[in-house]
Amino acid sequence: MTKVKICGLKNQTDIKCINTLSPDFAGFVMFFEKSHRNISVQTAQELLALLDKNIKSVAVTVSPTEEQLEQIHTLGFDYVQIHGKISEKLLSECKTPVIRAINVNGIESIDDIENLDNVKGILFDSAVPGSGKSFDWSMLEKLPKNQKMLFLAGGLTADNVAKAVAQLRPFAVDVSSGVELADKSGKDFELVRTFIENARNSK
Repeated sequence: MTKVKICGLKNQTDIKCINTLSPDFAGFVMFFEKSHRNISVQTAQELLALLDKNIKSVAVTVSPTEEQLEQIHTLGFDYVQIHGKISEKLLSECKTPVIRAINVNGIESIDDIENLDNVKGILFDSAVPGSGKSFDWSMLEKLPKNQKMLFLAGGLTADNVAKAVAQLRPFAVDVSSGVELADKSGKDFELVRTFIENARNSK
């Protein structure tokens, strides 16, 4: 069964939603102030304390520094999801298991990270990460299967996730903007519930 990651959680109401609906992964944006989903270290600590321990926590970052990765490790996140640029040295020395995000326009760079032991997953995102825009999933159909967890992100919604799962059978699907309230103040309980059901029940 394809797993589900709900990303961009930022308040206690979001955590209550997640704890009730039980996705497999919960994502928290950190050290990226351009995003309205960005949370502080203190808020992350508070929300992690409330999160059901059966749900894997993921710190979502863009081009993180060594100090930021150390803070994420200290907070006790299960994974760190890294977008943007990072040196292979810093990536290989990261103490927290890594989900490396790749822009679909740079899909050839997957070869550079497949052999890094602490990169446990690879997340494929749209050309503009966080935009809520989808991309041509057929681009991923010929990717060789390996031991990494493959996450599909970018423009997924409750309406299209079943089709995406049926087409690609990824390890997990990832959603943020597709399950947000209209005012972007947090997650929409019904959209999250429907997204999870449709992802897990896809034939």
